[in-house]
Amino acid sequence: MLRIIKRVLQGFLALLVLALLAAAIILATQVDLSNSKELDAFIQGKMNKAEIPGLSMAIIRDGELVEVKGYGYFDKDKRQPVTQDTLFQIASVSKTITATAVMQLVEKGLLDLDEDINQYLPFPVRHPQYPHIPITVRMLLTHTSGIANNWEVYNSFYTIDSGGGDSPISLEQFVKGFLLPGGQWYDARKNFVPGEPGTVYNYSNPGFALLGYLVEQVAQIPFDQYCEKNIFEPLEMDHAAWLLKDVDLSMLAVPHDEKNQPLPHYSFASYPDGALKVSIKEYAHFIHAILNDGQYKNKTILKPATLDEMFRPQAKAGKVALMWDYGILEDFYMKGLSEKKLAGHTGADPGIFTLVLLHRDSKNGLILFSNKELSLNTKTLNTYFMVRRLIGEAGLIK
Repeated sequence: MLRIIKRVLQGFLALLVLALLAAAIILATQVDLSNSKELDAFIQGKMNKAEIPGLSMAIIRDGELVEVKGYGYFDKDKRQPVTQDTLFQIASVSKTITATAVMQLVEKGLLDLDEDINQYLPFPVRHPQYPHIPITVRMLLTHTSGIANNWEVYNSFYTIDSGGGDSPISLEQFVKGFLLPGGQWYDARKNFVPGEPGTVYNYSNPGFALLGYLVEQVAQIPFDQYCEKNIFEPLEMDHAAWLLKDVDLSMLAVPHDEKNQPLPHYSFASYPDGALKVSIKEYAHFIHAILNDGQYKNKTILKPATLDEMFRPQAKAGKVALMWDYGILEDFYMKGLSEKKLAGHTGADPGIFTLVLLHRDSKNGLILFSNKELSLNTKTLNTYFMVRRLIGEAGLIK
């Protein structure tokens, strides 16, 4: 019996050694384990192993933009290099702009964070299981409204399969069709999460589409035009736009899927939740304002008190403020790296990965835009190592 056990253990150990050897080989071939002191070489090495076609990076220290660079290609097939002026569609990082538009109207007294949104809408929106409990702007901004994504329906709005372009469905059509009983995409069970509004955190893209529509109703101007006039113009974000029809496509990075195949320039009906196109240099103007009491070159987009409220933890056990998220690094398994005051947002869509991190007290920030989506494979470790290094470069580690 002992001989049998010994042979089994020997066989097991042999298999374990082979498995570890195979894992080491895979790791060596798919992960860049070098750590060059030269930042450009470090980033390029990680990009090559991760097969990321193009990347933009910006670092802000003490409230000032100190580094902004482009790496790789925004169109891999044409080998057109990324520059600081290359436009990227930035997925859910777009929500930072949508939340700012909402809070500008709150400042003006045109929206109240805690009033029933139905007083601003031309039709009523209610959670079907809790029809007597109002949904508020604060709930939408903290993802506690109870409005679910219903991915089967939501993903169908992407224009990728139809060749790209702006959505033929308007923002208003989407909101009505998704949230009104009898609407084309309404589902009382799948479009809402169980739990009373205001009590359950559930990240909601349609909730931010509704916020964009609220801006339209209150300001009496299309959402994209409101942002152009009240955010992009004062911040000198001259090339930023929500719709593809307003973008110079020759400057827009081509998204690439997990197999590194190019995708068409696409959009979706709920565009305020993730379809902003902007260069990293011009988006850095926005982060500059956020880190400097709402000011950029003597122009104010938000008051300091408004920013204090936006960054005050309010949901998800103190991890979520009004749109801004204090748990971003937990998603990268880097919880121990930062102070609790490190806020940010990520963006992930087909062919897109984006990240913004900032620390208001030190006025430091990091922005990353790429035209390759993250995948669940070993090569993604390269992106992890790159983000970890850049967090240090930006002075965001305690």
